[in-house]
Amino acid sequence: LLFIDHYTYAVQTMAIIFVCTGLSILLGVPIGVAMSKSDRLQRGMIPVLDMLQTLPSFVYLIPLIFLFSITESKLYGIAIILYAIVPVIRLTDLGIRLVDQDIIEATDAFGMTARQKLFGVEIPLALPNIMAGVNQTIMMSLAMVVIASLVSAPGLGVLVLRGINNLELGVGLVSGLCIVILAILLDRVSKATLARVNVASHNS
Repeated sequence: LLFIDHYTYAVQTMAIIFVCTGLSILLGVPIGVAMSKSDRLQRGMIPVLDMLQTLPSFVYLIPLIFLFSITESKLYGIAIILYAIVPVIRLTDLGIRLVDQDIIEATDAFGMTARQKLFGVEIPLALPNIMAGVNQTIMMSLAMVVIASLVSAPGLGVLVLRGINNLELGVGLVSGLCIVILAILLDRVSKATLARVNVASHNS
């Protein structure tokens, strides 16, 4: 990427992905935990998550354009988070609900508080599912970065958009290949992390 003068664009794309993925995790994991503890909240959240997951990517930009200036970073940041947060919420909820009830009963017998049970037992056991959700969130953030270039998001998406608008086939193909390289890199890193988490959980 450095040799073909795409390094700066790639770093901008990676920065957006890391920030939006980090915010998605900070918001999504607590929501998933709350859903796992309340069946009523889960029933209320599932239609919202289904709607977010089925809406076309471009639709996320329409209401935000009316709320913010088209050049504001809030615009594409909120759109990416809304699009990418769903997997981490769903898989956090699923992971905690799949924790063996015998283990939960044992923690109750030892007199652990709800906080100790959550952070000491449930989240560590649900971590493989949570990490799988993080992997999907990273991939969805990367997919949305290209679409967010329509509302002035920096990065490789700008080059893809330029290639489409100006019919510059080479620019569009090369920048698309760069996005594929980033996607493979991020996917391999997150899957390797997930594999280590799985090994650690089995050993413990």
